[in-house]
Amino acid sequence: MSSNLDEVCRTNQKIRASFVLYHFRPERSIFDSYHDFCKEMKPNFMDYLEFEFWWMRFSSGNFDIEYDRSQDPKYRTITDLPVHLFQKICENLGENYQNEYRFTLRRVCKSFRALADSWIPEFKKVSVFWYDDIEVSFDEKVRYYNYKDVNEALSDVISIIAHPKYEFESFGVDGDSGTRFLKKIVQELESRKLKIQVYHIHLNFRTWKDQILLSPFYQAETVKMVYIEEWTRDISKFMEEICESDQEEQPGSDEIQKIRNLKPKRILFSRMEITLRRVLINDVTKIIKNLLQFSNLKYCLLKSALLFTESGFIDQSKVYIERFGAKIQEDRPDILHYPIPNSNDFFEIEVQTNGIRIERKSA
Repeated sequence: MSSNLDEVCRTNQKIRASFVLYHFRPERSIFDSYHDFCKEMKPNFMDYLEFEFWWMRFSSGNFDIEYDRSQDPKYRTITDLPVHLFQKICENLGENYQNEYRFTLRRVCKSFRALADSWIPEFKKVSVFWYDDIEVSFDEKVRYYNYKDVNEALSDVISIIAHPKYEFESFGVDGDSGTRFLKKIVQELESRKLKIQVYHIHLNFRTWKDQILLSPFYQAETVKMVYIEEWTRDISKFMEEICESDQEEQPGSDEIQKIRNLKPKRILFSRMEITLRRVLINDVTKIIKNLLQFSNLKYCLLKSALLFTESGFIDQSKVYIERFGAKIQEDRPDILHYPIPNSNDFFEIEVQTNGIRIERKSA
């Protein structure tokens, strides 16, 4: 639509009324019709009160779109209240009114949406599930919302992420259609240049390829731990991928020079806890080898209840780790030290029946 035509549509009452008439279906509710109208014409094209006026006239059989509304008496609604007064009213809704009515108020009008978005969210864990409907769950279903409309769900989720003072305990997207919603979140984060401030990231073998799409948008400095859980296969491939994502190439004259010039890309995976199932010792040693190449690794705990208690595992593990360049400490035979290249730091590697701990320390 050209700018001139757009201006006419916004200012010409007859044209605006004709749009409502075009969408008028007496068998449908006014709310559903207005919802569809906004999806087609964009939410800012016409407010609900104007739509309601014409709809009610058409419902009573009056199809005169020449009627001049400018002569009607002006009246005010609650949406015309100053925001600070409306905030006072909201305070009478109960102690937990901000969480209780946050998303309801976001859909009333722009001023209410701005007020609701200014409230610092009090819930810490957010999970999005998309099967038939979209369910957004807060604090493990202490409060949850079902959405039929993808854009409404996206708007509410992004409004939380966008709050500058809000930090998640955890954030995740799952479900049969979770990838589609995840990609919408990624597009929105990218277009608005937003970061997700989250303490804990949870990845598992079933969803990691989807969840990893969010990795560039996590505020890495906020992340306290990445939990890699319930892994049964492809763990070596996954570790190789995140090891590559931990680095970025810099110009070099040849491959060796490039490797020497690699610089840290981000510190998202600097602290990890990895829980494995049904893996072989070869997989474990490959993981350790990759971990020792992480330029930003500070801590990692590798656990597998089905493997580490097996006879001979500890001795075998130490033999493999020694081959990577680590040395067993004389006073602590369960501890190995691996010198970090181009640094005075080293990795302390502790091999026990309850897991393998790798921790960066200063010499």
